[in-house]
Parts: sequence; structure tokens; C-alpha cells
Amino acid sequence: MTTAQIPATFRTKQLTPYVGYIRVSTWKEEKISPELQRSAILDWAKRNGAEITEWIEDLDTTGRNFKRKIMRAIEIVEKGREKGIAVWRYSRFGRDRAGNAINLARVESIGGQLVSATEPVDATTAIGRFQRGMILEFAAFESDRIGEAWAETHQHRRAQGLPATGRPRFGYIWHRRWNPRTETLQEEKYEPHPEVGPIVAELYRRYTHATKPQGFSVLCGWLNSLGYRTTRGTLWSTPTLTRYMDSGFAAGLLRIHDDECKCNGRKTNGTCPNYFLVQGAHEELVDWDLWQKYRARRKEVQNTPPRARNTLYELTGLVRHGTCRRGTSMTTARWKTTDGAWINKPGYAYRCTQRAQSGGTTCEALWITRTEVEREVEDWLKREAAPGIDAAPPAEDTDEPQVDERAVAKQARARLQAEYESAEAALTRLIMDANDHPEKYPPGAFERARDTYLERQANIKRQLEKLVDVEETPKRSDFERLIVGVAEEWKTLTTTERNAMLKQLIRRVALVRRKDENGEPIPGAEGVEVRVHPLWEPDPWEPAPICRGPFGTVTPGLWLSAELWTRPDTWEQIPPR
Repeated sequence: MTTAQIPATFRTKQLTPYVGYIRVSTWKEEKISPELQRSAILDWAKRNGAEITEWIEDLDTTGRNFKRKIMRAIEIVEKGREKGIAVWRYSRFGRDRAGNAINLARVESIGGQLVSATEPVDATTAIGRFQRGMILEFAAFESDRIGEAWAETHQHRRAQGLPATGRPRFGYIWHRRWNPRTETLQEEKYEPHPEVGPIVAELYRRYTHATKPQGFSVLCGWLNSLGYRTTRGTLWSTPTLTRYMDSGFAAGLLRIHDDECKCNGRKTNGTCPNYFLVQGAHEELVDWDLWQKYRARRKEVQNTPPRARNTLYELTGLVRHGTCRRGTSMTTARWKTTDGAWINKPGYAYRCTQRAQSGGTTCEALWITRTEVEREVEDWLKREAAPGIDAAPPAEDTDEPQVDERAVAKQARARLQAEYESAEAALTRLIMDANDHPEKYPPGAFERARDTYLERQANIKRQLEKLVDVEETPKRSDFERLIVGVAEEWKTLTTTERNAMLKQLIRRVALVRRKDENGEPIPGAEGVEVRVHPLWEPDPWEPAPICRGPFGTVTPGLWLSAELWTRPDTWEQIPPR
């Protein structure tokens, strides 16, 4: 009997291999159990002569992006191991329009298929592809609708001074809205943990220590060795601790993404720069001064090259070339002894890094010994700490008002913060009222009112950002005790301690080429002038802003009103029309 004569009942049919994909949504109403999805996919496989050769599961995972295990299923199909991907419903594949189109094209371009166990659609026909497209579009619509609902919820929570998402926070006891013990509703709040709260404050103190600051990796080791874990029960890592401390939650602040930014924070992995801080309703674990010291140190570290963060010399990370205003590097001196042996002395002199990297074709030559620069900086420090250096002649009587810029900025910040919170609360009331009584609002009225509040908030945020720099501008008196103390203990300090102290006093050490009476550069180390730029003086390398007259054309939020009267040197005369 030939193969063609064998009855169909006894013939062995080869099953088509598929990858079974299961995704459990983060949305409560769509949390279909993995067992239910697996059972439906297996039933489909039996009906259609297929077999599931491998299962891939994404539990408690959103479908709004493709940073999921579904990408491994797509790679399996692309390698030709399986025919396609079987899902419970098409919405399990994804809810992102662009992601669905791109990844579905990857599967079908090599002859693969995406099939739904509960939606009988033949995607090999035109009408079938149309039906599948409608199903996927409806899934994306549902995702957008849910996202808008969550955005309104987050806005409502922020108006109450709560973080957008309610979850435990390190250093706090979270009293959630629903009390499972009494099965009643209660006020949601974050209360400082009596034991963990002081540990959080110690983290900031160790990071901003004056002479021996500790980095995030050292702090992670300290936390893990003491047995402290994250709110998810895992070991602390550098990225996790960095995000936690940068969030400002321990300082009583909330980190909020700008509503006008369209990047979608999830798709940028939280690296979007359009975030700002507002006051929260919870009690702070870190006082405001310590938080400002932390921000200043973070900014300093971010602006310091990685190699300069490990101190080798007193002026590591501080010396700049005055011509190109870029960094400097060290040269190694090498000489031969009387017995013929060669001796190398690294870190002997400073040179322009840009010129060295370009083979001497850019910038001008710079060479000065390290010891000479360090001696000039030490002499500057002694002059600043010398007795009577702060004695100033009696001030002349003047009718001009003397304004403390930082005090004015602090008051303006408090006022703007109150205005922002008021606008936030008004916007929340507007949304809730429109939802309860939509008949009160003619077509377009709600949108115009909403946009007005949003524009008001955006203007306040821009003004708050301008005030931060004014509040943080230091004064000479803020450094007096530190200058005198460093000068007195200079000989006893180590190289690392000297470098740490100097970074708290000076902005940079500029090596500037002197010129003779004819305007020609003076060659050699004798022609190099060491200039120290302290933190309490205006940065000479920063472009000065221009105040366009005392009354009219100033950019809103850029200048305080007091400055328009007390700093006439910055006025720009506008020619008459």
C-alpha cells in the first residue's frame, strides 16, 4: 500500500510550531490570569493543528511600549524556529500604535503570523487585516483613554501635596488611603520613620561632607552592610540611590514632569530634563540648607570630568587655560642622573589640553610648573584670610535702597509657590466640576479655562527656575570662617582635603598669558599669570545679562524689580525712535 492509499485517519499530521505569549496588564480591569490565557491559546492550537513549543510571559507589564519579553518572541520567529506568535487577544501584543506597526511588520516580513486565540480573524485577507487593524487601534484608544484618566488622577494627587503614584518611600511610613486593617478610608500621608528617617539624613550629610565626601557606590555599600533594603526588598545600587536622592522627596519636595513636554517620561527612561520640584505635604527628613548643599555638590560632580574626581593634586579639576577656557593636563618631567639612570616625575607642569591633543595647531602654548601654581593659590588664600582684609571703609550715605537679593528672591519664591499651588487646586476643581456637571460648560469653555490655568502654571514655573540661581548666589561673608580655618590648617591638611576645601571656595584657577607694553604675549612660564576666581564674585567668564532700562523691556522673570533700581551699570540705553 502506498502513502497515497493510507486512510486519512491513520495519517500523521505535522503540527505548526508557535510561540505562546502571555501578558498580564498593570491595569486592574485587564488583569486576565495567565492560566486563562494559556488555556485559551492551547484550545486554539488543538483546533488549528498547531503546537506551542515555547511560552513567554510578561507579568504585570504595560503594553504601552515594547520594552518587554515580546521582543524575544519576535526574534525567535525571525530566526525561523517557529511559524508565528499566538496571543490570547491582539491587545496582549501591544497598545502602542507605532510599536504595533513596526514589530508586526518584522514578524510578517519573513512570513510569520500573529494570531489571536479568541478573535477569529484571517489576517491573510484584506478584510482580515482591516479587522485586525481596527482591533489594535481600539486597543490603542483604550490605552490613551486610561492614560488620560490616570493623568487627571495624578494631577488631583499633586494638588493635595502627594506624589503622583501612591507607594512606599524609603525613610517614611506610608498610610495609604484604604486601611486594610479597619477596612475604612483614611487620610493618605507619609510619616517620617523614626529609625530609617535619620539614616536618610545621614546619606546627604556623608555625600556633602566638607573634606571626605562619599560617593553613591560607597553609600550603597554602607546601606547594604547595615541591612537596609529598598522599598521592594532589593539591595541598593548606584542608579537606584542616585534617583532616590535626586528626587528631593526626603527634602519635602515632589518631582513633577512638565505637562507641556510631550516626550512621555517612560519612553525616555526618566532622563527628560523637563522636571521641576514643588513643595509636598509630607514632612522633610533633610533641611533646606543641606538639600541646597547636596544640589551644589551634584552639579559640581556632573561638571567635573571623571578622571578629575579622584584627587591626585591640590588643584585637580580646578585649573583652566585662560585663552581657550578649557581644561589643562599634566606633563611628566624626565631627567638623567649622574649614574645614567632616568627618573620620571609625573604631574610636573600644566599645559593646555586642547593644544596637546591637536599637535600644537590650536590655542597658544602654555607651560608652568605645578608647584608654582599651587604656591600662587596658597598665597591668595593667605591674603584672603589676612587680618583686616574684610575691613571696609564706612559706607557713604545714599538714598538708593539696599536690597538683599537672596532675601527678595526667597520671598518671591514663596509667593510664586503659593500661586502655583492655588492654580493647581483651581484646575483640579475645574476638572472635577466639569466631570460632574458637563452641562454647565458650553462647547469650548472648559478647554479655554483649562488652557488658561495651564499657561499660568507654565509662566510660574519659568519664573521659579530663574529665582533658583539668585537664591543660591553666595556672599563673601558666607565664606569668612571657612577661609580663615583653611588657611590656619593648610599645612596639616592632606592633598585630598586641600582639594575638597578649595572646591568650596573657588570656581576655577585660570592660567592667563600676560602681554608686554606692545601687546605681545610674554613667552615662557614667566608670562603666565595665575588668577583665582572665587565663588562669591561674579563669574568673569559668564556672559553678563543686559537689563534693558528700569521700566520697560526686561524679560519677565529674568530680573528682579529691585535690580532695575540698584544696578544701573547693567542698563542698556535704548536709542529713541
